[in-house]
Parts: sequence; structure tokens; C-alpha cells
Amino acid sequence: MIIRPVAAGDVHAIAELQLRAWRAEHAGYVDEARMPTLDDRISLWNGVRPGEAWLAERDGAIVGVVGVVDGEVGILHVDPAAVGAGDEVAGALLGHAEQVLRGAGHTTALLWTFSENARSRALYERHGWKLDGEQREAQPGVVEVRYRRVL
Repeated sequence: MIIRPVAAGDVHAIAELQLRAWRAEHAGYVDEARMPTLDDRISLWNGVRPGEAWLAERDGAIVGVVGVVDGEVGILHVDPAAVGAGDEVAGALLGHAEQVLRGAGHTTALLWTFSENARSRALYERHGWKLDGEQREAQPGVVEVRYRRVL
């Protein structure tokens, strides 16, 4: 597996990966009408600046993506098809994001995740992230919790 910066030619593939990951991670508690669309994900990824996002590739296929901005891990998604390797991919991307944030001079990092996303929360906790008590309603009826990690 390699981790490399996101390039303009990756936008469509990453948008599709994010849709698959969102559906796998959030089905059952995010209303279908509030699921992201391919168009809004392409728009999001077209706006990414250099130094904000990296992807994981295995055998030439994109298997995950991570994005950071202003001391936060804003996006971390792994292709649900990476069965068995998903935690390895997520852990590598999370570690990469932490290195980027350290390199930018941050001593702590933040990330938000849906409170019901037990799998992601367990991953973050295994990697030393701790809940800091902050919450917000991300969508009607969907609460996000914030994690913090000392770098």
C-alpha cells in the first residue's frame, strides 16, 4: 500500500469511494435524503488544495482517503470493498494525517465522527484518540462527537 497526495485525476474515483463508504458507515441512522451525492462529492474534491488530502492505493486501486485542514482530520474513508484490510488502511491514513499535522506545528489534533459510528470510534480509540466532551447536531437527529489527540 502506498499513500500519496490526491491529484486532480483522482477526483471522480475518490467521490465514488466516499459515497460507498458513507453508505456502509452511516446506513440506518442517516436519512437517505441526507446521504451525499456524486455531484456534491465531486464538487468537494475539486476544491481540495495541495497539502489537504492523501489517498491510499493498493495494487493501483484507491482504497482510502484522508483529509486535514486547520488542525483537524476532516475526512477519513476506506472503501468497504477493502474487506479485512479496512482497519489497516484506516490506521495508516490516520497515522499519515497525524504526521502531517505534527509537521505543520500542531501539538493536538481534532476530528468529528457520528456518535453512532461505533466502528470508526473504536478505531480512533485504538489509535490514542480520546473523546473531549464536545458534541454537535450534524443533521436533524444525528449527533457528532469530537475526539482529540495529543500529537
